[in-house]
Amino acid sequence: MTLAPDRIRPRARHLIWLAVALTGFGTAQAGQPYALGISDKLNIKVVQWKAAESEFAEWSALSGEYVVGADGNVNFPMVGPTEGAGHTGAELAATLGTALQQTLGLATAPTVTVEVAEYGPIYVSGDVGAPGEYKFAPNLTVIKALTLAGGQRRGADAVSRPEREMLTTTGALDVLQDEYARLLIRRARLDAELAGKDEVPIPPELEGRTGLESLVAAEKAILDAQKRQAQTQSRSLTDQVALLNKQIESYQQKQTNTGQQLELARDQLGKITTLSDNGLALASRVASLQTNVGDLESRLLDSQTATLQAQQDIAGVEREQSRLSDQRISDLSLERQTVDGQIGALQLKIATQKGLVQEAAVQTGAAAVPTDVSPTYSYAIIRDGKEIPADLNTAVVPGDVVVARLDLAL
Repeated sequence: MTLAPDRIRPRARHLIWLAVALTGFGTAQAGQPYALGISDKLNIKVVQWKAAESEFAEWSALSGEYVVGADGNVNFPMVGPTEGAGHTGAELAATLGTALQQTLGLATAPTVTVEVAEYGPIYVSGDVGAPGEYKFAPNLTVIKALTLAGGQRRGADAVSRPEREMLTTTGALDVLQDEYARLLIRRARLDAELAGKDEVPIPPELEGRTGLESLVAAEKAILDAQKRQAQTQSRSLTDQVALLNKQIESYQQKQTNTGQQLELARDQLGKITTLSDNGLALASRVASLQTNVGDLESRLLDSQTATLQAQQDIAGVEREQSRLSDQRISDLSLERQTVDGQIGALQLKIATQKGLVQEAAVQTGAAAVPTDVSPTYSYAIIRDGKEIPADLNTAVVPGDVVVARLDLAL
């Protein structure tokens, strides 16, 4: 590549050397040299001292405006991508000068100057008036960045109507808190049912709260009704078992009587059969006794069968009692799990609604701010993908994302 240097008169040398001496510093925070960042626009000049002519020659083909790319490199002719982000302008200038000397085979390195023409932007987000992208300026701090973004957020429309804003948000919060109290008392009633207790206690979360009498009374009525229903079912099944036990006693008495009759009938049949074999009794008498024995055996078998059936019925009733008890416990446990889930979801809604109430109070300047809540702002800077805690005086560099958050103690 043939360079066509522009001649620089000797009387301008002191100005160029001054520019070289100040090269690359751009701006500094707290006395530190500025490190180039992504999206910075740079003015780079290359000059060479011509000893024979006692003057400087500018390499206009290489001089011009360059940008620190997203990869942190500066694409410079004859050199190629050169790391710029994180380095000072002086360091980049020295690197480019050395690289040009090596690439072009020069006896001495040309003088390179690097100046920041335009800094990369910063970004402001969160609870500010106008989040967005803003130009960086030297000595920029968090509070200056917030000023660029319109300051900490305030709702102009809400300020114009504070009463309606506060009424809407606090009213919705009251509704959620009432529902929360109902669910807590319902859970207390379910716990009382599972424990076999007769009273619904006030949940610890509601201790000291007034106006709960009607809610507790309603749940107590449900508890009493559920208990009466369970007692009625249990009493009915218990009565069935008692009736079946009486039937079994009756069948057992019949078995005893029938067994005794059968024993006498068999004894008599044996004697008559012996007499009939010896020709001393009629065969018809033997047949009659045999019929009687058969009837008694059949009656005994029926009694035994009825006893077994009654015993099976008792076992079935006992199984039904156990099933009903297990089903009741299962239903109560499932309902309690459902109530727990509803309570958890409602707690999140209440926390969110409290935030809306406090935000409305802060934005409107209304006096109805609960005394247990103290809204404050916190700040952070996101730099290179990492969040850094910050305060109003923390220095900001190009590429930073300044985040303002309204923190509410709920």
